[in-house]
Amino acid sequence: MDYDKMTLDTPEQAVFRETCRRFAQREIGPRVEEAERTGVYPRDLRLRAAEAGLLGITTSGEYGGAEAPVAFQCIAVEEFASVCAGLATGLNSLGQRVLDQVGTAEQKARYLVPFMKGEMGTAFALSEPGAGSDVLAMRTTASREGNGWRLRGNKLYITGAPCSDFMVVVAYTEPEKRRDGVSLFIVESDSVGVDIHQMQKLGHNSMETGNVFFDCALPGDAMLGEPGKGMSYIMTLLEGGRITHAARSLGVARGALELTIDYAAQRETFGRKINRHQAVEMKLSQMFTELRSAHLHVYSTAAKHATGSPALTEACMAKLVASEAAISITDQAMRIFAGVGYIDDAPIQRFFRDARLYPISEGTSEIQLRTIARTGGLV
Repeated sequence: MDYDKMTLDTPEQAVFRETCRRFAQREIGPRVEEAERTGVYPRDLRLRAAEAGLLGITTSGEYGGAEAPVAFQCIAVEEFASVCAGLATGLNSLGQRVLDQVGTAEQKARYLVPFMKGEMGTAFALSEPGAGSDVLAMRTTASREGNGWRLRGNKLYITGAPCSDFMVVVAYTEPEKRRDGVSLFIVESDSVGVDIHQMQKLGHNSMETGNVFFDCALPGDAMLGEPGKGMSYIMTLLEGGRITHAARSLGVARGALELTIDYAAQRETFGRKINRHQAVEMKLSQMFTELRSAHLHVYSTAAKHATGSPALTEACMAKLVASEAAISITDQAMRIFAGVGYIDDAPIQRFFRDARLYPISEGTSEIQLRTIARTGGLV
């Protein structure tokens, strides 16, 4: 499959894609087996990505970023995820993005600059045991305590928390105001009163995920942005976040299809390669069509986002189409690999397991459909 011929890349993006692809093969590929086996994220990977200029692609130039449009971030995420989605996740963070957007100069110097150098890792702590899709059902609070704050609560399924140096935590400062009472805080992960437990998962084993308990004191300058503006920051983040999330799904779908095409060209049954059997040809064609559809959704949405025009509907569509394509393509890949794919040593089963996360994370497929109906003028 000559994937590059089907992309919408400009010449500049094509060069950048090749840079990301080489980095993924050179730095991510050799780390996959150990990270997946041990469940420990290789922190040195961030250093290598920083040296290559591949951290904070959309971040302000003042703080070491490239200030590139989100399409370039999508390219990086896609290329990295086509090798290993778990390791790719550690090189792209909502916490870093909101810090760049609303952090003070002091906060950026203390946290964003070390992140950009690959010296710090971060996590975005939003979900709770009773508050996933329904964010406003959260119970974590931050109340005034002397000149600072007292943060209390429990965040669950927090990607990167066990290997983070700081987290951006979403909490109520005025619960009675609901949406207008949500604020963001920077919390150093080794603070007294922060308890992080690593969770075991079906997929993304190379990315550490945490169940985090907070009962800790925070300094007065720990708030990120303005009080009560947390939900508006989150909604702004989620538009771009859903586009890059879709790019990760696209990368996993593509990685699975590439493995399947190679396998089908080598495996023989009944005296010929299985890619010459009509049943397999049809599966490969369907998978390729789904991949193309996902690609078009991701990069046309990224292009619209770059113009500054609202793109929430398109971002939800991209996330929906790409995540469901990842499920479908990896499922068909497992059928083509058959028994070979069911063995732990086979990379295809990792893509299959990783893909199961995407229709349920950063807004389920059902939430995307609900948002599309409302923002697209369908209801």
